[in-house]
Amino acid sequence: MSEKLYLRQLSVDDGDDIYNLLQQIEANEHEFKNDVYGMNGKEYKEWLTLQDNWAHSKCLPEGYVPQTIFWLFRDETPVGFGKIRHRLNDHSRVIGGNIGYAIGKPYRGNGYGTELMRLLVVKADELGVTEKLATVEKDNPASKHAIEKAGGKLVKETDERWYFIF
Repeated sequence: MSEKLYLRQLSVDDGDDIYNLLQQIEANEHEFKNDVYGMNGKEYKEWLTLQDNWAHSKCLPEGYVPQTIFWLFRDETPVGFGKIRHRLNDHSRVIGGNIGYAIGKPYRGNGYGTELMRLLVVKADELGVTEKLATVEKDNPASKHAIEKAGGKLVKETDERWYFIF
């Protein structure tokens, strides 16, 4: 890839470029949740504040753990986003893990998922996340391939999903 790829952490000041990216990713794609899909601008700004609070362990719903969101940029264009839960809980050990990502529909098939996972693993290390787990539904072989290329090691498999550690 010749373009510059980098991560930027969610900010309460994120604007229309991020909002537009989030409209390209369904609300629930292969168990990856995108709450902004279909929201209006006011709701989006409230969501940004809520996510910023969660990253700092504020206002967490019961059973949730702190989570930080990062945007993947290609040059100056956001092409995907990832979530890092700061630790695993009983639910995330079974479904979702604590590192996940989604790429905007126009940007899929270009290797961005692999690069995003690599960068998220580095960020997770920087956040002090010692246990890094990604789970992938079996109807999503493209994500399985991206995670393997990013260094994920398959450690478990069920009828429904694959489990990878980093």
